Amino acid sequence: MKVEGSNAIVTGASAGIGRATATMLAERGANSILAADIDESGLSETCALIEKAGATAIAKKTDVTSTPDLAALYAEAAKRVSRLDIVFNNAGIVSGPPPFPDTPYDRVKRLVDINLTSVIISSQMAVEQMKDRGGVIINTASTGGLTPYLADAPYAASKAAVIMFSRSCADLKTMYNIRVNAVCPGVTETPILEKLGGGQRPDWLQPLMENIQVLQPENIASAVVGLIEDEEKFGEYVVVENKPLGPNGKG
Repeated sequence: MKVEGSNAIVTGASAGIGRATATMLAERGANSILAADIDESGLSETCALIEKAGATAIAKKTDVTSTPDLAALYAEAAKRVSRLDIVFNNAGIVSGPPPFPDTPYDRVKRLVDINLTSVIISSQMAVEQMKDRGGVIINTASTGGLTPYLADAPYAASKAAVIMFSRSCADLKTMYNIRVNAVCPGVTETPILEKLGGGQRPDWLQPLMENIQVLQPENIASAVVGLIEDEEKFGEYVVVENKPLGPNGKG
């Protein structure tokens, strides 16, 4: 699918990968982007970047754990754009400290609601709008969903489930010409590392970050755009890996 002239929804758009992707879509010629997040201040900043890049920005405060909020987001899309072409289900959090199995129960539930349940429900709503004309859905998973890791087992489990959900949607290509894929970022420098999930960067993450080239949000945005444009990709996941640092601290 060509990004030029398209209309998109991006969740988790107030910062990080969501902001970078929304901006890159605008730079590639997207017509309009509905930027969704619970952080209204961050949304305003993202929308300014979208407009600067030449696309129409529509800010929509959205708690992705709320089905009514998601329904309102898709109702806004139906009202504001002629057709919905792209949905990037990107909102997500890590558990934060303390590590599993001591993670508070309510934080585990919120993580699964944001990282997995919202992706499934948002995708259902996207299919409802896209099934007559086709479209593309990209879901943010993680390399953490490919490798068992006790310290944030709930996060790893949620992202593994996003990968399987995306793969399970492969037949939507035949049914409705809707391509669903997942992107699996490695460790990326975004506010997810401390903004939610306990309010601080997990202790277990620091040693890992010292030995790899930490990815930037733009690296992931490029992979997302690639999945949107590649008509042969559906029911798949693409890994964006961290390169190890050499003895001199360089990749």
